[in-house]
Amino acid sequence: MPSLRGSPLVSVVMAVYNGADFIAESIASVLAQTYAHLELIIVDDGSNDATLSIVEHWLRSDPRVRVLARPHLGHAQALNAGIAIADGAFIARIDHDDLWHERKLEIQLPFMQQRDVDVCGSWVRRFGAARGMIRFAQSHEAIRYETLFTCPILDSATLFRGDLLRAHPYPPEAIVRQELTQCVRLLPAFRFANLPRHLCDYRIHPGQKTQRFGAMILYRQVELGRQHFLTMYPDASADEIAIFERIRTTTKSPLNRAELAAAGQFFARYLHPEHKEAKQRMRRRWRRLCRFGCRRDIVKAEIRDETLAQLS
Repeated sequence: MPSLRGSPLVSVVMAVYNGADFIAESIASVLAQTYAHLELIIVDDGSNDATLSIVEHWLRSDPRVRVLARPHLGHAQALNAGIAIADGAFIARIDHDDLWHERKLEIQLPFMQQRDVDVCGSWVRRFGAARGMIRFAQSHEAIRYETLFTCPILDSATLFRGDLLRAHPYPPEAIVRQELTQCVRLLPAFRFANLPRHLCDYRIHPGQKTQRFGAMILYRQVELGRQHFLTMYPDASADEIAIFERIRTTTKSPLNRAELAAAGQFFARYLHPEHKEAKQRMRRRWRRLCRFGCRRDIVKAEIRDETLAQLS
């Protein structure tokens, strides 16, 4: 265990509403960290189940636990209430149903201290109703491009510089996709990274927000992706914006040959980064689009290969 002498305090903020089924496991994973110089701020957002009584047990058993109970006003506002009272030079986030690897903070903190990184995440393992590893983009540039299509971090795996999060709290109106909202807001001015190590377990279960608000999350993700594209490419034409939107809606309506050709030109112009990891990921997205996002009756090999050559 690292010595506490001279070690920065890490504030861990957990906002919870009716999380009695899983919160004890999550709290235990935080307090078991090998990096022990931390405070755990639990904001109970007006729970009406046994959450608060479970939290109060941990409050009595570990002096590093702080509890803030408040009326139910929503997840983002609960997070901001915890951030506002956090004393740490660094602030970590964890949802009440997720778990940390015991060395998470010990690994992430020196990485951030030794590099010009403001937000540091990691790879995560899904468990519960779904399984498998999520290997997020590692470098800032790859994260920047991936944000056009998906959320490139998981809040529960992420460590922030404290002053950054205090200056840029979560928008209160962000009911879903809070982490993607933060990415889009912060990526232009701050450095992101994901460590290629499994440091967090992401629980999938029927009661979680991603299962209950799927349509709203999809709508918000499309909206934020468009906002990020316009930030990266403010001079894009209306036709190019329409192509970008079309590329992201192929699940319901696969591309025809003309649309695929337009998409290839779009990739070659806008999704052709010099950075190695970012380039590899965009080439992978193009291959996936050709394989799964097109009508099966079209001849696409020529368009696919020509665009791949341009993305090399």
